[in-house]
Amino acid sequence: MKLFIGCSSSLGLEDKYKESTLDLVEKIATIPDIHLVLGTSHQEEGLMGICYQEFQKNKKQITGITLKKYQDLKPLKLEQIISVETTMERAKEIYKQSDLFLFLPGGLGTYSELLSFMSEIVEKEEEKTIIIYNKDFFYTPIIKELYFLYKKGFISKNINEYCKIESESLNILDLIKKEGEV
Repeated sequence: MKLFIGCSSSLGLEDKYKESTLDLVEKIATIPDIHLVLGTSHQEEGLMGICYQEFQKNKKQITGITLKKYQDLKPLKLEQIISVETTMERAKEIYKQSDLFLFLPGGLGTYSELLSFMSEIVEKEEEKTIIIYNKDFFYTPIIKELYFLYKKGFISKNINEYCKIESESLNILDLIKKEGEV
């Protein structure tokens, strides 16, 4: 199973985000037959760096999907690197390469990917699953906004119809394992 983990690559994040990411990802990286899809190929920083390091430590396959403008930077040790021109193309390739999507705390790029993948799943009526790790209510503002849009008729489905929202790491681990059994 190919798991995309969307999260921040920024430095200087609060320790609680690093600690909760490490706690979760070190467990995920031990799941048999799980592979990581990252939206980069050159950066070992932030929460994304934690994901990369844990999957490397467990000798898991990692695919990096990056922008061509970054191909001259020091690359990570990856089994596969896919280079594209734009962030839109990168999101499309991540979607195509992944079976399951997990969103940890992140910024603009993470939000963009989350909303793009939600829209794609709704429009294509695909069976791909999005899991949102809402630890410390990180995603609550966007969850409320999407529910508001649903209530007002601007979107046709409630967020719970195409996303699994969880705040406990053990429950996320169970969701990922169940997806791998399907």
